[in-house]
Amino acid sequence: MTGIECFLKCIDQEDAAVAMNLLDYGEFVKLIEQHKILPFSGFIPEYPSLTAAASGNDWHTGTETDPWLWRIRVVEDGVAAYGKFFSDKACFIHTDYFPAVRSILASGKTVDERYQDGLLSRTAYHLYKVLREHEHIDSRNLRIAAGLHAKESKKEYEKSLAELQNYGDVVITGAAQQNDHASGWSSMCYQPSDVWLRSIETNDVRVPIEDAKNQLIAELLSSCSAKSLKFFARKLRLAELGVI
Repeated sequence: MTGIECFLKCIDQEDAAVAMNLLDYGEFVKLIEQHKILPFSGFIPEYPSLTAAASGNDWHTGTETDPWLWRIRVVEDGVAAYGKFFSDKACFIHTDYFPAVRSILASGKTVDERYQDGLLSRTAYHLYKVLREHEHIDSRNLRIAAGLHAKESKKEYEKSLAELQNYGDVVITGAAQQNDHASGWSSMCYQPSDVWLRSIETNDVRVPIEDAKNQLIAELLSSCSAKSLKFFARKLRLAELGVI
């Protein structure tokens, strides 16, 4: 085999490898249906993610093969909830399993109960009340409505918004294009999770926390490695698994 033939063979192998990581929207939906919890990026060890599965796709192109658009489409289609449910990391949770995950994240308590128990910050509680007034609002206008639009309030706003998502109280439900953003980046839209569930005609079920854990344990045991199972056991406080 000549040097040129070797080079062309390597190119063909690279193209084949990239092709294996091409994903369409239907396959993305199937990934969520299969795993129930699917991270946007690969922050869970030995576990799939959208960025890994679609590494060969046309990101940020605005085309049908752009996974950046799917993160909103999948929410609008009612397939999954989307938000920063684990610290500052975004992931998708299948609609059928979101009520159970939300019960665990919230320790089975309402927003008011967590605030009264000192488990929710004052700013996060205020932000949630503003969100309930508007029901659906983009991030830029939410900051203004909450009185947190000053530059020095940005970190407090972002921390409080992530706090609400970590409890499953709020989900990302859209992206509003900002005309004055030269970069073309959009402003994310948010909704209280119960409002979103009703908007996709799904019952806002309050799952008892023990039932929620049993539901997730059964599902995770069938789809996780030891390392990924340990991650979920720690993040979702699934002590019954005996892996931490």
